[in-house]
Amino acid sequence: MTTISATSALSNPIVLGSLTLQHNVILSPMVGVTDAPFRRLSARGGAALMSGEMLSAQALKFQNKKTLAMLQFFPDERPVSSQIMGSEPEIMAIAARMIEERGADLVDINAGCPVPKITKTKSGAALLKDDARFAAILSAVVKAVRIPVTIKIRIGVRENEYLAPALAKLAENCGAAAVVVHARPVSKRHSGRPDWEGLRQTVEAVKIPVIGNGGVNTPKDAENFLRISGCAGVSVGRSAIGDPEIFRRIRHYLSTEELLPEATQREKLETLAQHAAWAAEFFGERQGLLRLRKIVPYYVAGFPNATTFRARANKIATIKEWTELLESTRETLLV
Repeated sequence: MTTISATSALSNPIVLGSLTLQHNVILSPMVGVTDAPFRRLSARGGAALMSGEMLSAQALKFQNKKTLAMLQFFPDERPVSSQIMGSEPEIMAIAARMIEERGADLVDINAGCPVPKITKTKSGAALLKDDARFAAILSAVVKAVRIPVTIKIRIGVRENEYLAPALAKLAENCGAAAVVVHARPVSKRHSGRPDWEGLRQTVEAVKIPVIGNGGVNTPKDAENFLRISGCAGVSVGRSAIGDPEIFRRIRHYLSTEELLPEATQREKLETLAQHAAWAAEFFGERQGLLRLRKIVPYYVAGFPNATTFRARANKIATIKEWTELLESTRETLLV
């Protein structure tokens, strides 16, 4: 297997059409996670691009209030990308224009989500084996907006089925500014070792940037993606939940080969306090703290009495109660 020198692919800028990212470690879109409060924390933690959660193009077309509310972007989370899913080129183009009008810096198309309720609508990962629809959607979106357009795909549907190289070439021909490749097949969902060989073949197939995703959990993982595949950058997802400083640690390691210490429990608690405050501000107190419940376990993993903390957090509906929980927890932490 061909490998790339680590020093040739460290923390470099990425050019995405008219948008240049300061470096090559970005946030992955995650449904129910990468909302505005989370993106702001990721920006503070050093991500080069903040990616909004996947939105339905149909919902945007029909002016769904909940979906439109997710298209609020703040100065301290720039540059920001918004991801859309759908199966109809015309509707995807309409959604892309709406995203541009509301101030996003980039539009991302989802062609990799493996969830059945998405694929049965001929969206997400269903596009991996529908070249005509894949090309029609991407071409329509590229023509509809002035901001850069990227597309997220998977290596393939099954193991050792490398659909990504040909799809990346098709995306390049349709005007995509970059391709983000989840380096696992659809059949593996979010488990298993990333397929760096398939990612390498994708990188070699195109001239536009290829960004690797799927299993970037540590700075060393990021180095492996860059060194082995030659990809232009890495996209970090689940490992950033509860630990937004991971972007800074990865970038520092890629630049210096020095591992920074991971966040302490006290530091994670302070980040959680900020997350709660921003969630309550953005969504309203009750709804914001409700949305936070799925993320709390990531913050407090390894804490003394983490089970008790999660149980109390799941019943909290006000910032006052939340502040009391945080204050009582600080007293139990050693680091």
